[in-house]
Amino acid sequence: MGKTHDLSREKIMATAQKIVGEEGFPQLTFGSLAKALDIRSQSLYNYYANVDAVIEDIGTNFMKTLYMKMAESLTGISGKEALRGYADIAHAYFESQGQLVQLIYYVHRYPEDSPFVQETGRVLNLLRRVTQHVKLKKMTNDAYEEAFISSVLGYTVLEIMGFLTKIQAKQQQSFQQLVDLYLGEVLE
Repeated sequence: MGKTHDLSREKIMATAQKIVGEEGFPQLTFGSLAKALDIRSQSLYNYYANVDAVIEDIGTNFMKTLYMKMAESLTGISGKEALRGYADIAHAYFESQGQLVQLIYYVHRYPEDSPFVQETGRVLNLLRRVTQHVKLKKMTNDAYEEAFISSVLGYTVLEIMGFLTKIQAKQQQSFQQLVDLYLGEVLE
């Protein structure tokens, strides 16, 4: 086994992300992490209590990065332009992360004060701030926010899982039509 003196939380997280990216979350265990890091699994306990703590850290960084991308790109824009930007940024980011997008299914496992839950909340609150000042034809703002984020995330997850057309140009066109459908609810 290798030496643990160069082991860090960052190295463990990077290795965990690689395992998830190649094999999926079910294959992420302390045993698989230890093997990939060439250490004894007991050494991981110096950094994390369990695999859920590793996933929480990965999720926290995942959502924090998404929030920062969105906050930077959406500054100074509003209305339909901001909504399209939010959707496009979320879609591109999730698409670029491959199987890590499955983190969305894990956030409910953590308490409200978890950094993972807090960062996810920041991403959702950013959408609330964007929709706060838009006037809608029929929907309430709360219903619109929930439907919008569910559709954007749902489409992207189905796309990554391979349930949608395999032709990239068609997927992008379909996604833009989905966003257009929601933007059609916004009054000018």
